Amino acid sequence: VIPIRKRDWDKLPAKDWVFTVPMSRQFKKEYGAVQFTIPERLRSKTVKEIRILPKYKARYFEVCYCYENESDPQIEKTEDILGIDLGLDNFATCVSTTQKSFIIDGKRIKSENQFYNKRNAKLQSIKESLGIKTLTNRQARLLRKRNHKVRDFTNKAARYVLNWCRQNQISKIVIGYNPDLKQRVNMGKRNNQKFTQIPIYMFKDKLESLCLRSGIELIEQEESYTSKASSLDRDELPVWNADNPKSYRFSGKRIKRGLYRTSKGWLINADCNGALNIIRKHTSKPDDFIGGFRGCLAQPLRVLCS
Repeated sequence: VIPIRKRDWDKLPAKDWVFTVPMSRQFKKEYGAVQFTIPERLRSKTVKEIRILPKYKARYFEVCYCYENESDPQIEKTEDILGIDLGLDNFATCVSTTQKSFIIDGKRIKSENQFYNKRNAKLQSIKESLGIKTLTNRQARLLRKRNHKVRDFTNKAARYVLNWCRQNQISKIVIGYNPDLKQRVNMGKRNNQKFTQIPIYMFKDKLESLCLRSGIELIEQEESYTSKASSLDRDELPVWNADNPKSYRFSGKRIKRGLYRTSKGWLINADCNGALNIIRKHTSKPDDFIGGFRGCLAQPLRVLCS
């Protein structure tokens, strides 16, 4: 951790924004000076601290900047809510009480994970044949590249959700929450690998940070039975209890992976149905806004965050 004094920061423009890491003269003489260039988008900020973090046993280093930042414009408080149901191919299915919906596509990040798993398995087999037990440089490069793409995707996805809420004057986000979402999932070896590598918690952390700066309330809502119950039929939404399991009957049925059929025979997007049920489970008046949602649930907009 390197604290930055204001007078030292003010001298950097004369040095072409090249920062030299403080070290002893003996160390600099033996190993040379360590320098890096300050990113252009941070040059107008007042940086208070620079952290240098070693990664993968010091094969790479990450430079983190701590700087003063003005708060974003605050969103005016309204009664509208955005419900988010997290998943795999449909990374984030979003439905609002304004009768609008969209889906953030998760196939790109799923593809990146598949590529990483395939290449890493090949490198692992070569490594085992040579008797190497530690992480190799090629594996570290592959993992670093994959992590950068995951971070880029989650940043763009969280920013898109925030900007959408700004444009539609939504001041509350309710996101589905399952404490054992990844720990106890059992979809088979291959599907488990795909699902547990999806950066759901990273996305939630980034979205929470953005919401805090913009004055948006982010609430985690327990989501049991939200995929089974029919939102348009106003089914009851019980809470699952492992100590007292009880079977419930619902009006609609999930007939395909992404298709839900209501009691009236209407076909809607299954994940949109779950997102709307998350809102219903949160609000104290769950049925006041349901009318007119059929089109919103049937044809959500698909968004590519790339």
